[in-house]
Amino acid sequence: MTNIDFAALNPAAFPAALVALARDVWRDRVRTEYQSIQVSTRLLGEALAAGETYDVHRMLIDTVSDELRHAEICAAMCRALGAEPPSPIDVAAPIAPLDVVPVGERLIASVISMCLVSETFSVGYLRDLEARCRHPVTRAVLESILGDESNHETFALDLVRRRLATESRERLSEWRSFTQRLVDAHLSRAELALAEIESERRCLDAWPEQELAELALMSPQRGALVCERTWLEVLAPRLRDLGLLEQ
Repeated sequence: MTNIDFAALNPAAFPAALVALARDVWRDRVRTEYQSIQVSTRLLGEALAAGETYDVHRMLIDTVSDELRHAEICAAMCRALGAEPPSPIDVAAPIAPLDVVPVGERLIASVISMCLVSETFSVGYLRDLEARCRHPVTRAVLESILGDESNHETFALDLVRRRLATESRERLSEWRSFTQRLVDAHLSRAELALAEIESERRCLDAWPEQELAELALMSPQRGALVCERTWLEVLAPRLRDLGLLEQ
């Protein structure tokens, strides 16, 4: 799975309350990574049904494998923190069916939702943690997960760009609305936390959180600020380039 030396993480070196929080967070990360395996697997099926290229199929097979490895790494991090990770039977749940949607639309919708919007926000959080984390085990975990993401980003951008090129002006407008709804769901959650921050503290420097970063944790306040930054600096420019956001 990985060459990370999880035995080098000593939970006793951290405050007990911080370790308890970290255990909950990493257990939940097992759940979200497992769900990513499920969604990636469905996306592979949609690409096959839509007659996509072999390169796309191969990339999606690699993505499923990556997400499985991420789930295993998160489970190993749980054990390093002294917690039993959830098993697949604990986190397995049906994903929403899309059978009523035409297969070509399902493919575009799934790539925009999972690979373009959700993944960009998720990577934004992880990169912020990686940039501040100094603990060798936690940092190695973050680097291992992030090491797969650049390929995922390139794949999603290329696939969406190619698929949208064949859409009519009216359909492209509908895809803009669809994408904006997905983005708004993330930004509205962030705004709830931002609304509670005094104006002079609405900057990342006001929330250094070094101790939290050592176990890859982040407060809701910093998370909201990172979400805002990711939108403005990364996702919004990408969507404009794809024609999914008005110039």
